[in-house]
Formats: sequence, C-alpha cells, structure tokens
Amino acid sequence: MVGNKDMYCQNKIVHTIQAGDSLYKLSRQYHTTVTELILGNPGVNPYNLQIGMQLFICPGEGYVPPQNPGGGNMGGGTGNPGGGSMGGGTGNPGSNNETESEREDSILRLNEDMRLAWLNHVYWTRMYLMSAVADNADQQAVEERLLETADEITDVFARYLPIATTRQLRNLLTEHIEIAGQIIQALKAKNMSDYDALVKEWYRNANQMAALFASHNPYFESRETRNMLLNHLDLTREEIEQQVNGEYEQSIDVFRDVEQQALAMADYFARGLLAR
Repeated sequence: MVGNKDMYCQNKIVHTIQAGDSLYKLSRQYHTTVTELILGNPGVNPYNLQIGMQLFICPGEGYVPPQNPGGGNMGGGTGNPGGGSMGGGTGNPGSNNETESEREDSILRLNEDMRLAWLNHVYWTRMYLMSAVADNADQQAVEERLLETADEITDVFARYLPIATTRQLRNLLTEHIEIAGQIIQALKAKNMSDYDALVKEWYRNANQMAALFASHNPYFESRETRNMLLNHLDLTREEIEQQVNGEYEQSIDVFRDVEQQALAMADYFARGLLAR
C-alpha cells in the first residue's frame, strides 16, 4: 500500500472552478483523490462548488501540467482559495444558504454515496477473495482496486469530519483491507497460528474505528456502532472461510448477508453524520 502523502506540498497549484467541475473530475485531472482535495480545502462543500471559487490542489504522481496553462489555474499557491465563498465549514447539509430542495438533494446524495462506497468495498473484497483463492493472475490488480475503496469510503465521511480524524479513518480502513488480505493468505496456507493472530488484529482495528467515530460524534457513541463494524467482520470472516474451504454455495449465501449488512451500515453512518 502506498503511504500517505507528505503533510506539505511543494508543487501546490490553484484551480479556479469552471462550469462542469466536480471534485471527482478534478481528482482525476490532477491525479489525486477527493479526500485529498477536501483535506486541502477545509470548509469546501463538495456538493456546491461555485464557478470562480479557487481550490488549493497538490497534484499526484504522474500529473503533467499543460504546456499553456490558462484561466489562472496554475497559480503559485498564493491567496486564500474561495475567500468567503467556500462554505461555512460545518459539514451539515443546508449550511451554505441552500434551498430546501438543495438540502434534500444533499441528504439524498450523502445516503447514495455512502451506500455505493460500502457496496464497492464488499464487492471488491469478494472479488479479491475469489482471485486469491484461485491464484488468478489478476490478484494484484484486484487488490489495488480493493485498496481504493478505503479512499472511496473516506471521501464520503471527509466533508463531515476534521482533517485529523479523516486521515485516521483512512489509515484504519486501509489497515482493515490489508489485514483481510493477510487473513485469506494465512487460511489458504493453513497457518492457523498466523490466522488467529490476524483475526485478533482485525477486530482490534474495528474497535479502534468505532472509538474514532464515537470520539467525534455523540450519535456514534452507542454500542450499535461497534456492533455494526464487528458484524461486518463476522460475516466477511465466514464468507472467507467458506470460500477457502471450497464451500462455494454457502459462501455465496453469506455474501448476500454481507451485502444487506453493508447497506444497513451505510444507512446508519449517513444518519449519524446528518444528526451531528
């Protein structure tokens, strides 16, 4: 897994928002992630980018600046992006003088984005599981795509969490995925000593994630947050064991439960963010 970007950026640029821009589009254009864009621009409302607003962007590896940059989008990093137009920084739908219709759209989009992020996570986890068990040639490529789901989930939370909390969440989600991969490999090798130790690490990671959510949002202080995360592990672990043991029909049946639990967990997290 590639490590986090440095806390500083030596080639920071300023991008002026134009018609059709979105954080997703800009993340692809500048070889970065939506999470990094939000972290670099505290207070920005990702669902309400205004034409003329300026964003600080730290381009990722592989980005090649255009030969003739125009529109002021390759500035030297001076000035205060967005001035007073980047939103109030509260992270709550409706906080940027949104109309009632816009507020409803923001709430609906949050729920849809959260569901999609968690579904992507469980789908790519299963695809990696199947690839690893079969020793397919695409195993590394699938693993890399699975790791991207840590960013996708973090992207949804990033608007509502402080920068430090967002970074911690991304690190924990990445660790969650990496441990899952190690669990699969240990079980394949029938190394039960390593398997048991890794399972303990996996559950420790989930407890840390629950504590992180609770430390930021009273809604997540309930036992339900921890139970949601642990139930996700319980079901995924059962799915892994059955797939590795060749119990394919049972593994498919459990995955149906994994899907439904992921949707319930996504809805729970969306409600908690809106209740903050």
